[in-house]
Amino acid sequence: MIDPLSDLHEARRREDLLGVSVEARRLIEAEAQLGSQWGDVAGLAMEVGDEVAALKAAELLTRASPNYPQSWLWLASALSGLGRHQQALEVIEKLIAQQPNDPALQRRAGRALLELGKTNLAALSFRRAISLDRFDVLAWEGLAECITFESGSGELAALEEMRLQNTANMSSTERGALAYTLAKAYRDVGEDAVAAMRVAEGAAFCRDDTGFDTERHEQSVKALIASYEPQFVEKHEDAGVIDGRPVLIMAPPCAGADWLADVLAADDDAGALQRKNGLFWLNATPLGDQTLAEISEAIEAGWGRNVLGEVGKRYLSQAEEALDRTVSRIIDPSSLSEMAAGAYGVCLPAAKMIRIVRDPRDLAWSIYKTRFRKARHWTYHPDDIARVMACHNRLCEHWEAIFPGRVFTVRYEELLADPQGAARKAAAFIGVDADAAAAEAWLRSETLRKDPEGVHKEAGERFEPLEAALARAELI
Repeated sequence: MIDPLSDLHEARRREDLLGVSVEARRLIEAEAQLGSQWGDVAGLAMEVGDEVAALKAAELLTRASPNYPQSWLWLASALSGLGRHQQALEVIEKLIAQQPNDPALQRRAGRALLELGKTNLAALSFRRAISLDRFDVLAWEGLAECITFESGSGELAALEEMRLQNTANMSSTERGALAYTLAKAYRDVGEDAVAAMRVAEGAAFCRDDTGFDTERHEQSVKALIASYEPQFVEKHEDAGVIDGRPVLIMAPPCAGADWLADVLAADDDAGALQRKNGLFWLNATPLGDQTLAEISEAIEAGWGRNVLGEVGKRYLSQAEEALDRTVSRIIDPSSLSEMAAGAYGVCLPAAKMIRIVRDPRDLAWSIYKTRFRKARHWTYHPDDIARVMACHNRLCEHWEAIFPGRVFTVRYEELLADPQGAARKAAAFIGVDADAAAAEAWLRSETLRKDPEGVHKEAGERFEPLEAALARAELI
């Protein structure tokens, strides 16, 4: 019997991201009779970054297996991946009505509410999860994002009790999450030294469960810089798609990329993709690792087709699918942006870019004290952080040089000091409504103030390893 998913799995085996997307979409278009296997299609589509295909596969899964709760969880995950958190919440609430004593569902509801900015309701959901399982570390982590801890509070005591008595039953990731949650609690009560100690513990635990090859990353950055040199860009300047809608935001973590994207998308005719999206990277798969040899090979293999233009067209099409509407500006704050910017600039020669820079000391500490729930494996060791930050700067400086006039740079400190003024300047550069952006910046300014200028000072002596790493990377 022929396996209907054989081509899909073969594309995954080859690590062909676009191949997985194309095959998943072929199965969806054909409405193949896959039954519960639609879950496999949804999972692989989500893995490669095709969130729209994941959503469509999840919808087919709910039709094929409507009585299977996991079908609806796939649907909720796909909706969340596209930023459709209200719809995801509605799906989760229906599951909760059937299984009110499931702590994981309560926690997921809390996370969706938190994404919607409904902090008080999110706290209630996280507390329900904790009442059902007092050792649910991820529920405690969510609750910590909703509340301000008080000295001597029952919540802080419960977290300390868990740290002292129950960590033997936890994975390294759970122990890391607990340590980061405790760090936030101690910052709230003004015990910065204890908080910094918990951050260091959390980073060590999380690093046990992850791996990052910093040297390989540095080599990839060197290869990108070598590939996208002025002669190459000039040679292929007519190959891309002339479209003024795309805007790429290049920023490291903890520098306000998603904040600025949401502010600029306040214009009714603009839309912002999710920070975690990888749509351009997915559609640039034919360019390989983007060495000059691989790009040239891809162009030659096209047999006269405009390979670079095809990358741009696919990306624009899938970006509008993800936004679920037609817009005049597509604002992409992808966390992969600095790695993709060379191909982005060539495949979309009318696109503009915004770069956000931040004081390296504040940036390094903000990254280090954050537990990223999605794929930030370099953020748990001072040298990894400093070296990746240096790579980011080298790339962005290169893109500024080879795409003159197309990159607008703003400092994080400017966003903090004058969010409305900074928003107006960025809006004018990309051509969206500056008044709408300024108004949204004012509404969202409190979010930025949670990560203030000078934040590294709270680390005290715990900042010394990071400071030494920044010096080795020649960032300070």
